[in-house]
Order: sequence, then structure tokens, then C-alpha cells
Amino acid sequence: MENQQPEPQKTQEEKEQPQLIEREIEGVTVIPPPFIQDPINNDTNIIQKQEVEPSIDTRDEASRDLLKTIHCRLCDCKILTPNNAKLVEKQITLIHKKQSNTAEELKYMWFLPDMFSFENIAFSKDVNATHKYLTCAECEAEVIGIHYISSKENYVAHDRIVYK
Repeated sequence: MENQQPEPQKTQEEKEQPQLIEREIEGVTVIPPPFIQDPINNDTNIIQKQEVEPSIDTRDEASRDLLKTIHCRLCDCKILTPNNAKLVEKQITLIHKKQSNTAEELKYMWFLPDMFSFENIAFSKDVNATHKYLTCAECEAEVIGIHYISSKENYVAHDRIVYK
């Protein structure tokens, strides 16, 4: 009879860490890229933003569908065209800018069920294996939204874009 050692107990932090799983695909070992740690932590200053609801000319009043084109507010790059998003109220905390310790709690979001509806968008690496941040594909200067990996839902913050 073999003498088996019990497996060491994992700490809560180790249990919460996402696991990188190596796979073999057509004879090649593939290691996924590492996850980045969420920049929003206990040291982050979270501001409760007092947003104004998007004006009525940006959406259809009945369906809440987007009626205007969405552009980056910093470089004017086209991000989203009309009829590809629906206005929702959902509390989401987004970091203010890259390498910032400030975040904003925002509630007016443009919801896109399909990430292929964007015109120009960039995705961050996976953040704690749960989400990715969205940014303008041209300037990548600030976070404008979030993509949830498991549900594939995308949200663009009304407060972080301009309409044309």
C-alpha cells in the first residue's frame, strides 16, 4: 500500500486566482497569456458620478436603441454606428484613465450583445478571468467600457463618449 500525502490546503487567495491551463493543439503546447490584476482595488478612489441621462435625440424613446454615431471623445474615432446598441441603466465601476488610482461609478450604458457590432474598439487582456476593459482602438487613452467574458456582454459608458 502506497503512503499518500494529503494535498496541502489552498489559501482563499490561491482559490480565487484564475488558473492558466496548458493545452495541446495539433501537437503544439499552447499556454494562454497571463491575466492582469484588476486596477480597481482597496486603494482606488471611487467617485460616485452624477451623470445626466443621454439626451432624447441619441436614442429611440420606445426601444431605447442608439440613433446617433458614437465617437471617442479624445480622438474622434468612430466607435459605434446607430441601431447597434440599447441604452440601459447598470451601475458599473470603470477606472478613469490608464495607470490611475481613480475610478468612477457610472450608470448610463450602451449595451451591445455582440462584440462584432463595434466599428473600432480595443480590448484589454483578461482581468481576473472575468472581464476586459474597452478602449478606443485609435488612441487607447482611456477606458470607455467593459466586456464580460462569460456572458459576452459589452457596455459602453455614455459619459465617456460623444455623439455625432
